[in-house]
Amino acid sequence: MSEQTDLLKLPYIMPAQAQKHVTHNEALSILDAVLHIRVNGVGSNTPPGTPVEGERHVVGSAPTGVFAAQTNKIAAFQDGVWVFFTPQPGWPLWDATGEAIYVFHDGNWIKAAPPPERLTLLGIDTDADTVNRLAVAAAASLFTHAGAGHQIKVNKAGAANTASLLFQTNWSGRAEMGLAGNDDFAVKVSADGSTWKTPLYLKAADGFVGVNATDIRYLLTVGQPGATDSLLNYDKTIGVSGAGAAYFRGQDTTNNVRFVMGTFTNNVMLASKSNHPLVFKVNDTVEALRMATTGQIGIGITAPNASALVDMTSTTRGFLPPRMTTTQRNTISSPAEGLVVYNMTLHQLQFWNGTAWMGIAGA
Repeated sequence: MSEQTDLLKLPYIMPAQAQKHVTHNEALSILDAVLHIRVNGVGSNTPPGTPVEGERHVVGSAPTGVFAAQTNKIAAFQDGVWVFFTPQPGWPLWDATGEAIYVFHDGNWIKAAPPPERLTLLGIDTDADTVNRLAVAAAASLFTHAGAGHQIKVNKAGAANTASLLFQTNWSGRAEMGLAGNDDFAVKVSADGSTWKTPLYLKAADGFVGVNATDIRYLLTVGQPGATDSLLNYDKTIGVSGAGAAYFRGQDTTNNVRFVMGTFTNNVMLASKSNHPLVFKVNDTVEALRMATTGQIGIGITAPNASALVDMTSTTRGFLPPRMTTTQRNTISSPAEGLVVYNMTLHQLQFWNGTAWMGIAGA
């Protein structure tokens, strides 16, 4: 017959044993040490200088003094001496210092998860760390509604901080979107994770949009890809495409003024789409050309004469027709009747009458 129990190694009282109380008291001491375990530290390598009766520790990986060679064992201070107990798989304990539950598994004390209402780290099929406190390894992650809408919130402490979504390839950044260093929304891309470009930038103050530009001066500012802010080219192409038609449209809803610019049924078009003239100005004030709603063209005049298709008005400049020599004039293929040129060989204004070139009388 064994003299100890199989699990806790409690001593049996043997037949005809003298001083049976000694064996009984020893068993009670063991039970007192290993049941409902509450320790004052997990991983303690140095014995406390002034331990109190009943004090318990889990011995660390590099123990010294009386703890030497007792790694992972439960050290209990009983009757003025340290007694060591070998844990069995599945034993739980409470670490009063670290306020955590531990379980003995595979030869080590494993920290159990804290109460679910407040986790400091959570790894789902992967390891979390102090930076990535929530880590998930999965083919997809689902955030769904609870009967209505759903928001994902990314909050930062101040404007100078960052709140963004970072997309990586093999842990190297390739795209980022969000608030990076200010409160403007930006979309950035990188080919190598070190050099970044900003193809889209939206200003928080006024809603202005920059395409390859961060120096946003207009409602839509387009910069040269790769250029610094001081070298922006504001005349870079803005393109649209579509099947059958592709155009930009502008509309003043208050005054019902509309225009389109683009392509439509095989035509390149710049047109007024309302009962208003199409006006070209320079320097924001000087009107250079006006296309009336009747199709008439006025140059230097805001109201073309009703009898004229083209009305040019000036008190300081004249009309200058095409100038050429007689030889150059004769190379004109199939001239239309009424075509006018200035012959520099004869110093004469001429027109084609359908058969021959004729000089204008008095010219």
